[in-house]
Amino acid sequence: MVSYLALYRQWRPQQLSDVVGQKHITETLRNALMAGKVSHAYLFCGPRGTGKTSTAKVLARAINCTEQRKGEPCNQCRNCREILTGATMDVIEIDAASNRGIDEIRELKENIKYFPSLGDKRIYIVDEVHMLTNEAFNALLKTLEEPPGHVVFVLATTEPHKVPLTILSRCQRFDFRPIPDELIAKQLEEVAVKSNFKVNGEAVRAITRASEGSMRDALSVLDQALLLSGETAVTADTVHSILGTVAEDVLLGLATGLAEKKAASVLKLVADIVAEGKDLKLLIRELTEYLRRLLLVLIAPEGPGEAGFGMPPASLLQIFTRNKLIGTLDYLVEAEQAMRRSAHPRVVLELALVRIMDDNGMPSADELLHRIERLEQALANGGQWKNGELQPSAHNAHNSHQTSHKSTVLDESDQINLQIEGKQPKLGNTKVNVQSTSKSEKPVKNVSGLAAAAEKADGAALQADPIAISKSGGAVAVPVQLAGKNIDDDLSYNMEQIWKWWPEIMAVIKKANPIAYTCLCQTWPAETKEHCLVLGVPLGDVFIKDMAEAPDIKQLLTETLNSVTHLTWQVRCQFYDAPPQGWQKSTEQLDTTEAISLFQGEMVSLEKDLYKK
Repeated sequence: MVSYLALYRQWRPQQLSDVVGQKHITETLRNALMAGKVSHAYLFCGPRGTGKTSTAKVLARAINCTEQRKGEPCNQCRNCREILTGATMDVIEIDAASNRGIDEIRELKENIKYFPSLGDKRIYIVDEVHMLTNEAFNALLKTLEEPPGHVVFVLATTEPHKVPLTILSRCQRFDFRPIPDELIAKQLEEVAVKSNFKVNGEAVRAITRASEGSMRDALSVLDQALLLSGETAVTADTVHSILGTVAEDVLLGLATGLAEKKAASVLKLVADIVAEGKDLKLLIRELTEYLRRLLLVLIAPEGPGEAGFGMPPASLLQIFTRNKLIGTLDYLVEAEQAMRRSAHPRVVLELALVRIMDDNGMPSADELLHRIERLEQALANGGQWKNGELQPSAHNAHNSHQTSHKSTVLDESDQINLQIEGKQPKLGNTKVNVQSTSKSEKPVKNVSGLAAAAEKADGAALQADPIAISKSGGAVAVPVQLAGKNIDDDLSYNMEQIWKWWPEIMAVIKKANPIAYTCLCQTWPAETKEHCLVLGVPLGDVFIKDMAEAPDIKQLLTETLNSVTHLTWQVRCQFYDAPPQGWQKSTEQLDTTEAISLFQGEMVSLEKDLYKK
């Protein structure tokens, strides 16, 4: 009975040109062989199944081949045949995982002096060399540096960082890369054709995706799938049953359900996967990788760097945005780490998926402000916002100076409701017409910049809580303008607005640090320069300037400014002859009672007898 030979052994490379996906290595070795410049020591490192040991065996045959052709072994001469069958002592393979001690290396050093029996060189192939002990590495060091002229060392490892630098520096290092998916798929199809069995395209894609760049892993899975399929063709279902993975349509269903927030559908898919006995940790890895490929297509549609193999369908790009994908991937990566430590991985996964559907659609503050600006522009021009484009109306544009109450019809994706707490403020001569949301709707985020820009001198502030996407359809009313200016201009460079905020800022500082309050009462906001507030100090008052620039006072003022204005500020002081025109000092110093309480003093009457000796 003839013993069966596994596929990965049947299809082991016999020449350097047969090594898949490592052209940068095979070309270098072929040129060295043709030029007769074979090094005394090589280090092959890289992931499993990428061809390290196979390349070492081909190199050994090519070195001793008597009929070498363009750097390739002929595989027909006596030397090649004996090396292929393992009947020669000129090529010695050592497994460093089981021969890792100093005694084995000493034996190697004793035998290394013997000349080859047939060929020109004796080749020592040391696999998993990182497993050697420190003593063994030290014993090998001198021999590896200056071996006899008839010896060539080929060291192979999957963990080069564990090999001492003294060993690395004495070898020519070749890094084997993970094999691209396209080349693995092409090789599998070629194996199927030449071996006369059928494998459909979905099965090839499933095997390739699971191999993670390892040709040996791919051939091993294909070998197992052939045995399970029997006489029929290998299908994707057969491969998924072996690997415990899920089909791409399941991943598509999960991704679509997350994007459209169909919680029942997503949880039903998870339950079906659990019922089939699939590993949820493997599922979340597959889903993360699936959405990562989608993000690559979204960011770089012309070339994500992976040649589009196994990419999700383009239809997902219509329902996923960049922020949604990034947020989803963050949740999945965090959940994958938590599942490794949890005794209830299914609960962790389901919670992560529910949170994705609850929170993922929430726009950020920057997105909300940008959307408000676009809506203001549309309303100011008297137009309508449809399909993400501004469509002005000539009639309304002619009468755009009349801004009492205006509305705009929005698409479902751009419809927003503004809920105002407290009284409805006025912005100049413009009133804000709003539509309240239902109490059952979940609040999103406060738009702090909008609240600050709409604040009046009497302290009344507009609090937008919440801004939520409306799914009910129809027209809603939104603010027309914020005093007719850009929000960033109002918040950053308008000194009048800073002066309006100043009493509130000083009130906060007075409560937090009365000493800082007393010092800052002697200063005034003089000007702003790109989010840097310049405090004016009376000319020549070095004491007040030094106090105002003290780290604790400066930090308190900066934090208060950031909190009130919702912008990032820097503060510095500068001497001025007098406060600017229009500045009205609205702060007061500590009264006598507050000063006595602060410094724990007492009232003393100034009588003449106090000065008597």
